[in-house]
Amino acid sequence: MNDPKLFELELNGQMVRVSDHTIRSARVFHIVYPSTTPPLNITIAENTDGVKFWTSVPEGRQEEAEFAGKVIAAYIREYRRNQLCVTTTDKKLPVPNLFG
Repeated sequence: MNDPKLFELELNGQMVRVSDHTIRSARVFHIVYPSTTPPLNITIAENTDGVKFWTSVPEGRQEEAEFAGKVIAAYIREYRRNQLCVTTTDKKLPVPNLFG
């Protein structure tokens, strides 16, 4: 699936720009705010029990990372769902000729 590499979405009432990067094997999202809020880098990590969670890179903005990660994940799920709809409806079968 080809996810968007650059997109905008709403976080806490403001539109932010999100870019998707792969660093080594980790998927990292870079979030740029229009205000004076410093940019945020987030990724998915796994705790010792194997539970995945969103975290900031470097650590320290955990609450922001968890919220932003959930919004980004929802955006990507919706994007993929819409891509599947477009793909399946785009392949139309020829309409049978009723008069011939």
